[in-house]
Amino acid sequence: MAILALAFDSPLLAHEALQQARKLHDQEHVAVHDLVVVSAEDGPAKIVEAMDPTPVAAAVPSTLFGALVGTLVGGPLGFLIGGVVGGGTGALVAKLVDTGIPRRLVAKLCKNAKRGQAIVALLVDDDQAESLRHLPGARIVYDN
Repeated sequence: MAILALAFDSPLLAHEALQQARKLHDQEHVAVHDLVVVSAEDGPAKIVEAMDPTPVAAAVPSTLFGALVGTLVGGPLGFLIGGVVGGGTGALVAKLVDTGIPRRLVAKLCKNAKRGQAIVALLVDDDQAESLRHLPGARIVYDN
């Protein structure tokens, strides 16, 4: 996975770049696993948009696994209890374990954003970052 943070001189340019990245994602050219948009348009920088689908993505398989184990151990009532416990546990663990763009990096981007600037940070597959480096108006502020 690669994290790419792109700075734009206006939130409008950042929004247009974000739409382009989403279009590439929809066309399956780029797999966007996480994104954060930081804006310093009206004073101190703050997160204005974020995507972290991990809790939901983790809850579904853990619910199914919990229901299966619950059925084997406790029958029909075990199915219900196992599904609820498994799903809740999976979502909680996914929320507590930072699998997307690290919170420290987001805090650093907020701290370093200049007034009027917007930053789009994207978590993508390593081989797909190149197609996002050249979005119109983008200046790379973080690339790993």
